[in-house]
Amino acid sequence: MPQGQPDISNTTILVVDDDESVAGLLQAILSRDGHSVHTAGDGDEAVRLASELKPSLIFMDIAMPGMNGYEATANIKQLPGMKDTPVIFLSGKSAEEDGGRAFAQGGLTYLRKPFSNQQIRDLVNLTLQSMFGNA
Repeated sequence: MPQGQPDISNTTILVVDDDESVAGLLQAILSRDGHSVHTAGDGDEAVRLASELKPSLIFMDIAMPGMNGYEATANIKQLPGMKDTPVIFLSGKSAEEDGGRAFAQGGLTYLRKPFSNQQIRDLVNLTLQSMFGNA
């Protein structure tokens, strides 16, 4: 790694999605890039894991049974040290339907499903570089 570049590999990322295929795909993409990826299948598990792991970044599905992604994010943002953790919301709905609420709930951005592997990699790299500085 060139001197002065932030080390954004081996970052802890939490992926929250009730669709195991989506969670598995994100885990595979991000693990291949050297990140420590943990998955949660619902909002309650997401809050518990966020409290334990203190991830640097969270991918949060919006529509889940029980506690939805907005509620889970609100709870996570109340945890000590988690207020400024970036949350990328995922949804199958259009930005007009979910995008505004995602930002209002403290989301960094909103990504519509389906997404490409490259979209995920680019978004993670840009987010982590902005967090750890663009030296």
